[in-house]
Amino acid sequence: MPEDKDWRRYCAAPQEAVEGNEVELLRGGEEAFPAMFDAVRGAGKYVLLEFYSFADDSAGRSFAALLREKARSGVEVRLVYDSIGSILTDRKFFLELAAAGVKVAEFRPVIYWKPYWNWIKRDHRKTVSVDGRRAFVGGFNITESDAPGSMGGRGWTDTQVRLSGPAVADVERLFWESWAASTMVAGVHEPPLPLPVPERAGSKRALVVSAGGIRNVRSIRRSYRHAIDQAERYIYITNAYFLPDRQVLRRLTAAAERGVDVRIIAPKETDHPYVRWASWAIFRRLLERGVKVYEWQGSILHSKTAVIDGVWSSVGSHNLDHRSLQYNLEVNVNVYDRGFGAEMAKSFREDLKNSRAVTLAAVRGRPLTAKAASRVLYFLRSWL
Repeated sequence: MPEDKDWRRYCAAPQEAVEGNEVELLRGGEEAFPAMFDAVRGAGKYVLLEFYSFADDSAGRSFAALLREKARSGVEVRLVYDSIGSILTDRKFFLELAAAGVKVAEFRPVIYWKPYWNWIKRDHRKTVSVDGRRAFVGGFNITESDAPGSMGGRGWTDTQVRLSGPAVADVERLFWESWAASTMVAGVHEPPLPLPVPERAGSKRALVVSAGGIRNVRSIRRSYRHAIDQAERYIYITNAYFLPDRQVLRRLTAAAERGVDVRIIAPKETDHPYVRWASWAIFRRLLERGVKVYEWQGSILHSKTAVIDGVWSSVGSHNLDHRSLQYNLEVNVNVYDRGFGAEMAKSFREDLKNSRAVTLAAVRGRPLTAKAASRVLYFLRSWL
């Protein structure tokens, strides 16, 4: 089958994918943080940032100093941060950014007297866009946890892409939606900047997909389900919080039963251990149907990546859990390119070397109390 038609089979909305992009895989904070700093440092017109967590720590202060410098030099700098994700960051930190000329917006501010459902929808995206020419999309927040050891950080394991080309406009479009939602609540009226005119930067097809509690043609979960259904050779998924909904779970086991090599890397060490315990409730079903499950043995795993048959790849902020599906604003970049897919598959296989296989014997041999706790937590997965 010709490659041009081949990629279309894996894409739920081929009419939405755009050509002419360059997409570079950035593995770990040692690659991602310097790349983001360099891009912002080189900005000539504007910088748009959207982060779930922006901390007042060594990483956050270094990045904030650069943003203040760019704003004072005349570059338009706008930042959307999530109120819950950045709840430990003192408001003074953001006021100092604003005083230096950075335009700051808080997504869904925490108001303690409001009911729970006003809290649950969060902006979980992590993006940087510069001058309409370059964008970064992935799982990195601006915190010491995410920052590499060379910057004094804890070096969590994560992944990001650097995107150039026409698809950058789609990343910026999502930013402006979040900006409008945030400033509308605050009563601030800052008009958006024009979207960039598409300029070809490479040869890769890419599609920016999103989630926000509303199903649409560019839904992240829809793109996952469609690509899994088309898989013929392999499905490699790395996900920090692996609690897939029933539809994705059924598709993964169906793929394994038809002979597809389905492999999942989930975390051993995690910042949310109860999610790991809940995940163990579904491991038996996956293993019995031929899915191979591994636990990452390195630093805390925060990546959200997938590659299928070397044709469809996805990198972004979206976890395979209920919260990302139903509540959070999320963004992934899907790439339809065999060269990029080969790089993604190679990266996954390298990560397998530092991962330990979960066996049926291990699942069946867990104490009854542990099994019961996993089942209870899995039942409560909508609230995790």
